[in-house]
Parts: sequence; C-alpha cells; structure tokens
Amino acid sequence: MSQGLLAPWMDPAGAPPGSIHVVGASGAEGVALLLFLAGDLGIPGVVGHDFAADERAFARSFRAANTAWERDEREQILKRLRGLPIELRLGDRYLSGIDDAALLLASQNWFNYPRNLPALPRAVHNGARLLGVVDLVMDLFPGVRLGVTGSNGKSTTAGLLAWLLRAALPPDSALLHGGNDRDAQVALADVVAAGPQDRLVWEVSNRHLRDRAVPVDVAVLTNVTHNHIEDHGSFEAYLAAKARLLHGVGPTGHVVLTAADPVSRSLLGDLRGAVGTIWHAGANPQTPPASSEPGDGYVWLDGDAVRFRPPSGFPTGAPAELGSATTLALPGAHNRDNLLSAVAAAIAGGARPDRLAAAWARFAPMPGRLELVAEADGVRWVYDIQATTANAAEAGIRAIGGDLTTILVVGGEDKGMDYAGMAAAARTHCRGIVVLPGTGSDAFVAALGSDVPVLPATELDAALADARDLARPGDTVLVSPGCAFFSSRFVAGRSFHQRVRDLLGPGAA
Repeated sequence: MSQGLLAPWMDPAGAPPGSIHVVGASGAEGVALLLFLAGDLGIPGVVGHDFAADERAFARSFRAANTAWERDEREQILKRLRGLPIELRLGDRYLSGIDDAALLLASQNWFNYPRNLPALPRAVHNGARLLGVVDLVMDLFPGVRLGVTGSNGKSTTAGLLAWLLRAALPPDSALLHGGNDRDAQVALADVVAAGPQDRLVWEVSNRHLRDRAVPVDVAVLTNVTHNHIEDHGSFEAYLAAKARLLHGVGPTGHVVLTAADPVSRSLLGDLRGAVGTIWHAGANPQTPPASSEPGDGYVWLDGDAVRFRPPSGFPTGAPAELGSATTLALPGAHNRDNLLSAVAAAIAGGARPDRLAAAWARFAPMPGRLELVAEADGVRWVYDIQATTANAAEAGIRAIGGDLTTILVVGGEDKGMDYAGMAAAARTHCRGIVVLPGTGSDAFVAALGSDVPVLPATELDAALADARDLARPGDTVLVSPGCAFFSSRFVAGRSFHQRVRDLLGPGAA
C-alpha cells in the first residue's frame, strides 16, 4: 500500500516518531481508525480517548454511534475492538498523555467539545499533527478521488455522482462512496485494497476543511449560503473553508462549479491558474459566465435536454446531448442543478457520457430528502429532514409547489440564517404551518409575517396530528425543518416513518 502519512509507523527498520492517539474512540470515525491502525496494520501503542466514563459506557456509546452495521455484526465488531492492543483512556483519563502524541486523529467536530480545548491545540503547538479520517482516506487511496462539498445538496450530489460512476465506468473499475453518512462508512482496509483504476466519491464537510485542504482529483462545489457560522466565526471564513477543497485539486485536477450560485461564481478568479480544468454546471457555453475561458467544460440544460461540451484537450467525446432531465425522479429545480454537477464530475472522473442518462433515470430519491413516506385520504406525506437550512427548506417547498396546498412542519435552532426566501416560498405554496419550538422557528415566523396561519406545537406527534387535521385531499404535508437539530430534538426515540404509520393507521399507502 501507499504508506504516506503512516510511513513513519510502517517502517520496520526505523523508530516511530511518537504514538498515535485517536480522539472520539467510540464514534464511527474513531472506530474505523482503531480497527485499521491497530487491527489491519498492527501498529503498536495506539491510544484511544473517549468521553465514556468506563467500559460499559463505552460500549453503549459505540452501539449508538455505529449504526452502519446490523446488531449482530456490530457486537462482533465491538468484540474485535476490545481484543485489539489499544489503550483506552476513558472518563477522568480522557486526553491524558496527549502531549506525547506525534499524530492525533480526531472526528471532524472535535473543536465543538469544550473538553478538547485547549488540550488538542496545545498538543499541535507542541509538534503533534492533527488530522481526520478523510485525510487518511485521501492519502491512502491510489485511484481517482472525487470530493463534493457545499451548503446544500452535497449529499444528493455525492450519491448521484457515485451512482453514475458505478454505471458508466469501465468494468475493471470499482467505486467506493463515503463521507458524512455514518450509515454508509467505507472501511479503510477497502481504501488500501483499491487500485489506480478505481474511483472514490467522498462527501466533504465544512468541518473537514476548517483548517486544512483535502486533496482530491475532482472537486464539486454545489453552492455556498450562510451556514455553520458558529464553526468558522464569519461567512468569509466559511467560504474560505469550502474553497479549500477546490484548491486541493492542484494544477492537474478538475473543479465543478454551479453556475446558478453567485458565491461559487465569485471564486472563479482565484481558481484560474491554480487548478487544471474548470467545469460550469448549468451554464450554456453560448452565454458563458464572467471569468470563464474558451477551454472550460460545460454541462447545461437546453429545455429538458442535458447537454455537455468537454473542456479543451479532454479525451472523452465531442459536444453532445446526453438525455432528458425529465427522467430524473428527484423533484425540484435544485435537483436539476445537482444532476448537472454530478454529470460534470462523473465525466471528469472518467465516466462514459453515453451511459449516464440511463443511470440517472434509475436513481431513487435518498432517504429524508423529499421522501414520500405515505399517502392517505388524498394527502401525501413528504419527509425532508435533511433540509436543516433555510435555503434547503425553501428549495423543498418550491419543489413540492402547488397553490396553497402544502402544510409545512418546521422547527429547531437558528444558525444565523436568512429566512426571507423560505418565508416567501411558504407564502406562495403553504396553506398552514405547524411550528415546533426553537430559535430558528422564531426567526422563520418573524420573516413570515401574518400571511400564513401558524399553529404552534410542543412535540412532533402533536405537530403531525395538527398537520393531518389541517390537510385536505390533494394537499401535501411537508416536514422540512429549515433549522438545525430537528432530528435530535424532535425525532429521536421513534422514527418519523413509524410516527406517521401510527398516526394514519393501516389505511396509509
């Protein structure tokens, strides 16, 4: 394997520069790292740190965080983990000895836990290197690496891109897909086992990019809106974090930008000359965006037809019509933007353009993203739980559309977002809104004004019952929070799908 970052610990003739410490040992990322480092590679002296007070608490935390495995397999993984030569430092021993670390591997969210401050920054100041699982993945993978980031749409775009690549790569190429979804983790052993002909699609969070670039060969930026300011301190710092993925492709890589997003377009000047090839998703080369160049690549809509023009010197084909966007099962203009970005990245990553249309026609909506959960008494129930920003909720409301035929359920916390667009969409399409508590709900209602009836609710089951009572045949009940922490605050303990089935009874489709 390509040893890269781990080379000092893999050289049998040399002495390692110090120990490796994994922070957040019971989490999905921490478990993956421990299994790989101590298990697959046999690196001695690996230390794991976790908030859990003792071994029993560690096991409970492990089971809650590692949901990608079924129960029996999860217990086998826990048994394997316990049998590895790892020193776990739990409870009062959390982060003890961290100043002796040469390499710190922490979850992407490490800086939001007060117990990690100032210990981790101090260890870095003393010479430790602080990285995450994404850094290790990109360092170890020998094939073509495709990274997707953005404020909204990155999960759908990454999922669609992976689907397109699976269908349109040469038969000897394998596809790995990982990133933010804890239910779809990639084993690091599979990353190492890959070959140069394989492809890796990774959904890259803003937190991955907070203080360092992530090296990829193809980078996709879906859009940038005001979000996660609490993690970065300002919108400018948040934008700079997103831009790090684009600059990570270097002078030979590809960058895909969404032409409909003005913030993404504003990055063109800085990218020019710093990256290899720029693709414009959603721009017609006959009316190119400012700062474009004749040799750029394009994927755009001509009516409903998806067309592409390869960049200068690109080996794949001539300008062509690929197929109709009407066959994509995902509703809404925003999902057409996602499609164009995924198509551009797939072609840049080596997919055969002539195979893409048949693939996107078979792509199913992803769970929790405008997902049709049930239909009863002429009312559709749509679950858009991943719309945790105002912009994402606005897109969902407009995708459902209709003339005052939507009953909207919102709730959760504000992250410094602008609710004007979401409120405007609600005034156009919503006949009633059920509001669960939260600072985000308050900000949305303030932007909404008095044009749409608002009904407060204290918990989700009551909110769904209120929505059922408000709905008429032909309506859609849309749960699109537009705020942070909706799932953990209101859905935890019983799934949304089960709540709807219990509410509607056996007659629901």
